[in-house]
Amino acid sequence: MSRYGKVSGVGRWGVLIGMLLGSWGLSACGEGTRDPAGALEPAFQKPRRDGAFVRATDVYGRLLVRPGEESAESAHRPWSAWWYPAKETFLFEGSEGALSPLEKYDEYVRRTRGSESEAARFERERLYDPNASAWEGLCNAWAEAAVMELEPAREATLEGIRFGIGDLKALLVKTYESVNGLRQYGQRFNGDRAGVYDDIFPEQFHRVLQAELFEKGHPIIMDRDPGVAVWNTPIWMAQTRIERDPASATLLHVTTWVTWAAPRRERGEHSDVGTLSLSREYTYDLYGFERPDGAFEISHGEWTGISLDDHPDFLTVLPLGAPEQLEESRRTRASRNAGIAAEVVDEILSRTRGRLELVALLLGR
Repeated sequence: MSRYGKVSGVGRWGVLIGMLLGSWGLSACGEGTRDPAGALEPAFQKPRRDGAFVRATDVYGRLLVRPGEESAESAHRPWSAWWYPAKETFLFEGSEGALSPLEKYDEYVRRTRGSESEAARFERERLYDPNASAWEGLCNAWAEAAVMELEPAREATLEGIRFGIGDLKALLVKTYESVNGLRQYGQRFNGDRAGVYDDIFPEQFHRVLQAELFEKGHPIIMDRDPGVAVWNTPIWMAQTRIERDPASATLLHVTTWVTWAAPRRERGEHSDVGTLSLSREYTYDLYGFERPDGAFEISHGEWTGISLDDHPDFLTVLPLGAPEQLEESRRTRASRNAGIAAEVVDEILSRTRGRLELVALLLGR
């Protein structure tokens, strides 16, 4: 955003000098990019970007790519679940004589701890919002749980209380509303003047995808809506095709297809098991120089085609490195609902899982 002010009391020579200085400033505002030999490359100029917008290359190092095709799939495939819209009463209000997930949680605590529990009441009075936007809900908590946990896949009766798959998923997702160790790349677009719609920039998107999914086999969470709404989904598979531009030695054209676990969209699907996958194609150009080994060292990128308007907003990387780091994030996770204790939910889930599932959890899958 530019800011203009009035100019007064300036003579003809002052105006002329000002125009010349302004022209000089405009011609020098872009930072020229130099090739390995040190010569200024006239084909493009590297745009100036705030440090918040280039965090991926700051953390992972410069982006190096080669023309060709490449694909990757995560070792763990995230599972789908309902995203529990903020304006829905499902979590705390039962129907047709059946208790809601949080009412069952409260009853379990009373029967196993001999103490009162008011998780359902807290959700109703403090977190439920009948006037919430249509997109508001727990897609972020679901995406994190789907990446870091095994899917609840069998119902069980504990202490005389029947926990269905939908109940168990809801309780698990609620414990992932706050997780330590997350890293975000790209800035969330809030629709104000400070927002940058093109962010996350494509070279930053590509670098995170390359470092986490292609090199480590880790799923990544992506807000797939570049606008104000947030739709976080875990990417578990990607394919990329990089082609040289026939007329420019410094330009590469990229097509990347990403596949993610999609949320269940309807209330009646909350007990479904497995992964509902959706895919999307993104196109962008990368600018850089070819090194002697054939790799291109990338300076910056630009979204192209329909991806100018439809591209990811930001990416979230979870602490999936060392098993102890993953376990620490699981142990310290929390719910926004003060009546829910993650350790109680883990106890309920452990009583519904088989021995092999428990071993897989202990080993970080």
